[in-house]
Amino acid sequence: MKFKNIYTVAALLGLFILLQSKSGGPATQLGLRVSGAPGDGTCANTGCHTAGSFDPSLSVQLLEGDNPVTKYDPGKTYTLRVAITPGDGNPARHGFQAVALDASNAQAGDWDGSLPAGVTTKIVASRSYIEHSSPKTANFFEVPWVAPAAGTGKVTFYSAGLAANNNSQVSGDGMAASKITIDENTTSNTLDIGQALARMEVLPNPVSDMLNLRITSRTAGEHKLRIFDAAGNVVKMAPTSLQVGQNTASVPVGELAAGLYLVQLCGNGHLAAVQMVKL
Repeated sequence: MKFKNIYTVAALLGLFILLQSKSGGPATQLGLRVSGAPGDGTCANTGCHTAGSFDPSLSVQLLEGDNPVTKYDPGKTYTLRVAITPGDGNPARHGFQAVALDASNAQAGDWDGSLPAGVTTKIVASRSYIEHSSPKTANFFEVPWVAPAAGTGKVTFYSAGLAANNNSQVSGDGMAASKITIDENTTSNTLDIGQALARMEVLPNPVSDMLNLRITSRTAGEHKLRIFDAAGNVVKMAPTSLQVGQNTASVPVGELAAGLYLVQLCGNGHLAAVQMVKL
């Protein structure tokens, strides 16, 4: 009898752990890609949730402040807003997953490091997914997104949203998927040399183990340095704080392979780029 009770408790504990894992993001907890993007499934995947309830719809917007945009400026930070609206009933919790891809279905831009509570990122199959780390009672999620380098072209945001009944089961929930495509703004003054808010130099160039930058800025604030390889992939990111005038910044790059890289400064309307040769 005692052994039977032990097995029962163990089974219940295992079920509890399983259900708790499913309350987190699908990529983080289960390795699932459910954004609806090419090659991905949706929240109705086997092993995720069983759809069919609440009849939800999904709205995806890219915002600058409170205003939706149809074009992005390279290097600028925007807000991705995903809203799950039920057409029937009252879901108790909401979740989502999203990814930003270029025309080749490769990762485009970056999710900013200052994420709101209850949201996390997870890289799966070379794509960076943004998703809930815990479900929300509110029916929307807003996350910062840093636009990619100039020349990337159209970016499509794919997202799937979940309306859940919070019954600790995978059944009785509803899901919806949507996408939005944003064009690159190729006429932005941000790219005009005469309007540049910051300029960079690599000193010295080529670089061995440490990238040393001299940055002249017209404004102060917190920004990011991103290093792209020749294929356009972000291989390193580092925060940097700028003051008005001349600044210096150093980033260790000893682990990078020899070759040509693009170093980009972005944030708060800044966009400056310079080439780096790594020895």
